[in-house]
Amino acid sequence: MTAQDLKEKLSEDDIRTLLTDHMGAIISYEDDDMWISNTVCHHGSKQKLYYYKESQSFHCYTECGQLDVIGVVMGFKGYEQEEFHKAINWICVKLNLDNCEYGFGKQEQISDWEFIRKYKRNTKKEVENKPLVPYDKSILNIFQKLYTQEWINEGISIETMEKYNIMYSTWQQKIIIPHFDVNNQLIGVRGRSLIDEDIELFGKYTPFKVGRRFYNHSLGQNLFGLNHNMKAIQEKRKIMLVEAEKSVFQTDTMFGEYNFTVALCGSNLTDYQRGMILMLGVREVIIALDKQFENVNSEECRKWAKHIKEKIIDKLSPYVIVTVLWDTNGLLGYKDSPTDRGKETLLQLMDNKIYVGTND
Repeated sequence: MTAQDLKEKLSEDDIRTLLTDHMGAIISYEDDDMWISNTVCHHGSKQKLYYYKESQSFHCYTECGQLDVIGVVMGFKGYEQEEFHKAINWICVKLNLDNCEYGFGKQEQISDWEFIRKYKRNTKKEVENKPLVPYDKSILNIFQKLYTQEWINEGISIETMEKYNIMYSTWQQKIIIPHFDVNNQLIGVRGRSLIDEDIELFGKYTPFKVGRRFYNHSLGQNLFGLNHNMKAIQEKRKIMLVEAEKSVFQTDTMFGEYNFTVALCGSNLTDYQRGMILMLGVREVIIALDKQFENVNSEECRKWAKHIKEKIIDKLSPYVIVTVLWDTNGLLGYKDSPTDRGKETLLQLMDNKIYVGTND
């Protein structure tokens, strides 16, 4: 029996039991298509871990991205990539799957290393070979061309919102953010809630749902804003990576056609996104993630720096020059994006960016 066999063997109730009984997850919302819980995959408290019932897959909309149940367990237990077999063992033990034919039963070791290598190859191939399926753009006709004063106050012009097809859903009170690929095909629709109760329950950003259909996509298979900013990126031979779509809008308002910013829609760089970046022929990648620390001398700051190094810098430094925008002078507030405090602050951060270089 392979790891895929194990996943197919697990029922929805099994997966629910793993999360709620053994990982302490709290499911705050559920319907026929999905449920939402806190992000136990990295011991977070936000209700932004989505489980999609039809595909039996998870998506963490804060840090981890797309996951299967084994990946969620690995994050919860703190297992490294090469220790994924321990996650499989843990699932078997917790669900009393004594008759699983893995060759290791309830032990913490596994001798079938060929099985491990095969699992890794199959998992990688499965992710790479799943192209995004475009949606019909006519779905955008149900929304209104209304622009919130909140975003205007945060440095996003109406011209930019029109350029990026930002709209508004009056019945759900959400800002609508369409996602397009580099060929301007609609690949997803995200909603930014303006209702405090919804934000508390589900987070600010969620895939938009019409009827029984979610207009979601794998965020790690796109770079938001590349369809508009590819020309500037290739001309300047540099690209700036931010976390959220809103930062792309802010830099568009600041720099217009000279904007070389794209959003990861998270704080991790996937292998797919790295491939997209390298194909653009850039020489420099500027990392401009949110400020997830209050004091530069704190453990929180050290952990955030370690996260950026492992999840982004190490993936890019063998190929390009990497620089990081790192606020050491108190220019930003806690959890601010480098773009949140205006053009002058952003330029000051860029003037003092940390040079990482290349790692041969």
